Amino acid sequence: MSPVILGTAAAGLLCIERFDQKIVPGRKEAAAAVAAGLAGSVLLRWSLGPGEIFPRLLLSVVVGCLLLASLTDAATCRVYNFVWWPAGAAALALFGCGGPEGFWLLIRTVPEMLIFCTVQIRLFGKLYGRADCYAFCVCAAAEAGLGMKFGDFLTHMYFSFLLLTIIQACRKNISRKGQLKEPVAFVPYITAGFYLTIIFHKICGETVVPLS
Repeated sequence: MSPVILGTAAAGLLCIERFDQKIVPGRKEAAAAVAAGLAGSVLLRWSLGPGEIFPRLLLSVVVGCLLLASLTDAATCRVYNFVWWPAGAAALALFGCGGPEGFWLLIRTVPEMLIFCTVQIRLFGKLYGRADCYAFCVCAAAEAGLGMKFGDFLTHMYFSFLLLTIIQACRKNISRKGQLKEPVAFVPYITAGFYLTIIFHKICGETVVPLS
């Protein structure tokens, strides 16, 4: 799955270079991107069964888009909107992997996804960037396709903010008022939180994706 993840991110960078600007990640960013892609591949193979090829391909596209968004966010503090279209489509396509069961899962989780996405855009959009809201919404759709619920969406947010707090505290980038002294890219933390949420969900022994 790592070729799909890294290939998706690389294709996105080529599109950005072709139509807007050239983004050249530094050595640390490039190494972190490759490591994240490999980690995502291992995670998908572990969380899903060895025979579940199509769901892993779809999730690889989602992870690849998150990786692309993380790179552009870290390099330019900007995330291109086109990134979320293939990610969202792949996330929603996960429901089709379960046949009729997946269809009914979609019907049951649509209200929860709509509430979560509305809260993200209307409320949290004022606290952090709109791209961060889109990232959480795409991840929520993927998590719902994996059989997760509203509480898991909130767990993902908790993991993301926890990682941000711990790392920035270690870097002494948090003021006494609890605010960041210097703004940092948040999408990489959202991506890492997505990984942790899948791991947590799997360890809890719950179903991951309703395949037929």
